[in-house]
Amino acid sequence: MSRHSIFLKTANIVAFLLVIVVNSIIHVGDERKQPDTEPGDNNTLSFENDNGTVPVTHLLPAEYTFKIWYLIYTLLGGFIIYQWTDAAESVTVEGIQYYHVAASILNVTWLLIWRNENLVLLDAFVLAALFLVTFRAYNIITEYYPPKVIWDRIFIHYPFTMYAAWTFVATILNFWAAISTLDTVFLSTIAIAFLGAVGVYFSDYHKRNDAVFAATIAWALTGIAVKQQDTVPILIASSVASGLILGGVLRVLVRRFVAWWNLRQIRYNPETDRLIP
Repeated sequence: MSRHSIFLKTANIVAFLLVIVVNSIIHVGDERKQPDTEPGDNNTLSFENDNGTVPVTHLLPAEYTFKIWYLIYTLLGGFIIYQWTDAAESVTVEGIQYYHVAASILNVTWLLIWRNENLVLLDAFVLAALFLVTFRAYNIITEYYPPKVIWDRIFIHYPFTMYAAWTFVATILNFWAAISTLDTVFLSTIAIAFLGAVGVYFSDYHKRNDAVFAATIAWALTGIAVKQQDTVPILIASSVASGLILGGVLRVLVRRFVAWWNLRQIRYNPETDRLIP
């Protein structure tokens, strides 16, 4: 293991711990004084509050939706450990490179800026940068480092796929919170349709038929449907969009199961020589 490799992996550890510590400090502070949290929040407190300092938009999903951050951080924690194995050496050093470190810095910046109400729009752009960085890492991994074993899939592909997909959704949520003119039923319905189209693309038309990316978007849309059930156009759009995505995800899973089953049959049921009379 080269010095560069050791330095990079150590930087990944420090960056990951920084994100966890900042999240924990903010979360503890929020629990003590019950302030607002942000769309795409790294924790789970509601954005709604008595003084209305945080906009409640038509794209605001149900509070439970943001618990996905716990899963993302758990998988990233697995990556931090798995990166030290020989199996992850190439993808960590040559694939992910410093994208995880950059994403962590942007993540922390996003959280800290949000505490200032006057910088909400800037915060949305920071989150957009976070999405671009995570999506770049995701694209490199899926394009050049397909999973060889199940652990590659769990600790390399899944965390960065979900990270990219969720920051994509959170970016849109943050811009809706930052720019009040976007927050109309009409434009929000269009945004939901756009999210649905992206999810369907990743499940049905992406060259790797990425069910995880698509399912992450569907999770957000389902949360929007639950939260915005009193606004009929939003409810219908988010329900239909999530249904179409989940249908595509199901098709992908069925095809993969059939392919796995056929391969298993070939491996464990080799053809036997037949006696020729």
